[in-house]
Formats: sequence, structure tokens, C-alpha cells
Amino acid sequence: MKNKDFNNYIKKIGINVDNIYNAFYLWKNLRNAKHNIIYNRYKYFWGITIISVQLNWLLGIPKLFEESKKEKNEVISIPFLLKFIPEGEDKEKIKKEINDQKPILKNFKKWRNKILAHQDKIVADNIKDFYDKYPIKGEQTEKLLSSIAKIIGMIESTTTNHSTFYSYYRFKEESKQNLDDIIAELSKDIEAFK
Repeated sequence: MKNKDFNNYIKKIGINVDNIYNAFYLWKNLRNAKHNIIYNRYKYFWGITIISVQLNWLLGIPKLFEESKKEKNEVISIPFLLKFIPEGEDKEKIKKEINDQKPILKNFKKWRNKILAHQDKIVADNIKDFYDKYPIKGEQTEKLLSSIAKIIGMIESTTTNHSTFYSYYRFKEESKQNLDDIIAELSKDIEAFK
């Protein structure tokens, strides 16, 4: 594979990671109870918006680590990129970083396969036990997102002569600011109706 192709695949995954980060932090900020008056005023819009944003990151994270089932139907993912990195210290470091995340990734994959992409009856009938057995917590997700940024940087660094560092901090701050601006505007609307 040419470096140009490899870099294009990294870029495609990078766009997915951007969307996942943005969705996660937007969802996290949307969960603030101080906005409930706005949510109640526009409940049909906010109800589906919050769920859609949550589904974006819940489904997006396992997609990043999906492995191709058939060679001719390859999936562009982190394992796909690993195939093109020569064996050696760099590849081993990337594999270690991925392996460190296996427990939480297992939970994401279970959620994707059992309740998000499919609705398994056995799980739906006992959803509380499923959540207890395969928890996904915000703090774990943030650590995983940081690890994903590190992994993408490590992969990209294998094609350059320097280290690459990815930071998605802007999504954390800008999604909060965007939401605050929207809520402020909607609050004016609600005040006008009082």
C-alpha cells in the first residue's frame, strides 16, 4: 500500500473519531439538568436529538475496532490499519495500547451487538442485568477516547519521521459553548412566552 492510500485511510478514521468526540461531549453537555425547562418546552426535538447523539458515539466507538470478516469486504478500522504497519517496536506499542482498552471495548461491542444494532430478546427481557454485566461509564469512555487519539497518533507516526499527537480537546470545549449559545437563545424564546 502506498503512503498516500494509508494516509487517506487514517484521514477517514480521523473524521469518524472527530464525530465520535463531538457527539460524546455534546451528549455529555446535553445531560445537564439545568436545561430541563428548554427540553420540556421542545421535548420532541430534544428527546430524539439526545438519543441520536448518544447512539452516534455508542455505535461509532466499536466501529473503529471492527475487524473484517472477509478479506474482500474489508472494513476501514484500526485493526485494518495495523495490517500495513511493519512488525516491530512501533506496532507492538500500538497493540499494547489497544489491548489495554480491551475490557471497555468488549462492553461497547456487546452493547452494539445486543441492544443497539440488534434487539436481542434475552437481553431486552433483562436489561438491568445486562447493564450491570457490561457497564459503560462516562469516565471510562473519556479514558478510551484519549487512548483512541493516542492510537491514531501512533499509527500516523509510523509513516512520518516524527511523532504525531492528536487532541480532541476542542470538541469538549466547543460543544459546550455551542450548546450554551443555543440554550441562551431558546431561553429568550421561553421568556417571551411567559
